[in-house]
Amino acid sequence: MPVNRDTDGFEAGSLRDPSQLMQPERLASLKQTRLSFARLLMDKMTREQWEVERAQGGYDEHGVGRAVYRVDTPSRRFSFCVFSHQAGEGDHTGRIVADDWDMWGFLCEGEPSAELMEAQYEELPKVREGRATSDILIWTRGNRSTRVFDHVVESLAAGHQPDIERLAKGGYLTRSSGYYGNGLNGTKEFKAMDDDHPLGGPYIAQMLTIWLLRIYGFDAAEEMAASRSADATTLDYEIKRYLGTGNSSGIGIIHYVINHPQLIHTWIRAREVAIARVKTIEPTTEEVRRLESLLADATRWFRTDESETKEFFQSKDQVADELALIDERLAAREESAGEPTLWADLCEWAAETVGTESQEVLHSLLLDVYPEVCQGLENTLTVKEESDIVPGMTLDRLQSQVLESYQWALDIDLTAPGSQRYFWYRSIDSEEPRLGIRGEHEYEDYGLPIDIARQVQRLELDLQPYGPTDTVAEFLIEHPEHRSIVERVQTVHNLPYAEVRANPLGKDFVPLSLISCLKAIWGIQKAHPKSQGWVRGTFFQGAPIPVDVKHGDESYWLYPEKPERADKWRQN
Repeated sequence: MPVNRDTDGFEAGSLRDPSQLMQPERLASLKQTRLSFARLLMDKMTREQWEVERAQGGYDEHGVGRAVYRVDTPSRRFSFCVFSHQAGEGDHTGRIVADDWDMWGFLCEGEPSAELMEAQYEELPKVREGRATSDILIWTRGNRSTRVFDHVVESLAAGHQPDIERLAKGGYLTRSSGYYGNGLNGTKEFKAMDDDHPLGGPYIAQMLTIWLLRIYGFDAAEEMAASRSADATTLDYEIKRYLGTGNSSGIGIIHYVINHPQLIHTWIRAREVAIARVKTIEPTTEEVRRLESLLADATRWFRTDESETKEFFQSKDQVADELALIDERLAAREESAGEPTLWADLCEWAAETVGTESQEVLHSLLLDVYPEVCQGLENTLTVKEESDIVPGMTLDRLQSQVLESYQWALDIDLTAPGSQRYFWYRSIDSEEPRLGIRGEHEYEDYGLPIDIARQVQRLELDLQPYGPTDTVAEFLIEHPEHRSIVERVQTVHNLPYAEVRANPLGKDFVPLSLISCLKAIWGIQKAHPKSQGWVRGTFFQGAPIPVDVKHGDESYWLYPEKPERADKWRQN
């Protein structure tokens, strides 16, 4: 029987139902895929064999210094410029408005001049008022991990490798909570990049900065150790590959997800198309065994992950147990290789048997077995967000759009106790997004408009007295307060994955659901909650380092094992 490799052979109706997928609890379960931005960047870097090296600078025994990392792509050069110092005790808050950090850095096009370096040295510490220039793509600030960085430096200075068990608990040496670009603080706008710009994809410049922060951490640790002892050693290659970059994100992401429905639809639909394509493939025995191998790697990864999930996620052990169940199910059907519905049947069985996180891991692994199903989809991820009022639309047509696409919003009972407990606002002092309790603050009138369900219900109520042939223009003349929601309905009514089916005002809304969702789209590998509104995790664990990128190492790097050499050292 010929093997079906028509990756466009799925039917549109086979995409998952948005009424289920766009629930917060389901979105929280999404995992990184080959279409996540971190992985798209890594694929591009290794495929094109970018050359990355430190062109100048270094760090002293306290980690203080300056450095410039040169990134050469086939078409142009970028520079990552670092100002490293030692933050005071107790200053490692990780909040974007913190006053002190262990490092500041910027990613720019070309070579930085001495004047630019000096100017940015003054500007970067000004979290809110500082100014970049138009050739700067990203600003970032970062801290060293208080749990492991000092241990690594002390170990290297003593001439041996650090304790891998200690490293594994965090998985990184450096972390940051902010990568500012696309016009923020005067950085270059995304739309100003050329069509062939190496960093022109969504969030690709941010992902490169995250990866470079990882390299900075290795260099700083090694040079601090070397400054303290003539007997110091360097960090093993295997350990460098194992460690990633830490990241934390808070409730500001909720605003992003709600305010960019066209982006969210596009990014989620792309992965859904890839998953639908996989389900049409008739697998060979070799491909079945490849999935079994990946399942074993993922099971080990989750089994050894000691990060706390609290009550918000499935426990890592539960995910590991369920992945083992999927592997057993697959092994029992290995003789079914070549059947056209094997993958669809396996996914259907998983949907009925295991938790949502384990289901999404399975989907991610299937895309790794068949990279070709993602081909072309990466080119759809860039979206030109446009919206406008259609004033001549009849209200009959507008109401039809509301009923077709926003029935979920009309079904939310906003009269129920606690359904409007919260309002969202931005702090004047810190400019951080925050949640306020309705009735306990005097600034409710400054609440931010992310209450889509409430806006839709108010719109529907005010539409009732009008006739079907009345127009949107006539309605908005008398009800200008509805302009924003009318424009939204008209713009995204035919985008099934644009809207999160949730009420962010309600007492039961858990912000980390949407935080985890967006971080998965970015490409985070580990995600664990610090609270219901703050999620930590790691990027690029197992990913190639500069020497691998230069030599085009495109080997599979997800779910890395703990390095053996460090374990051997501990036993000696």
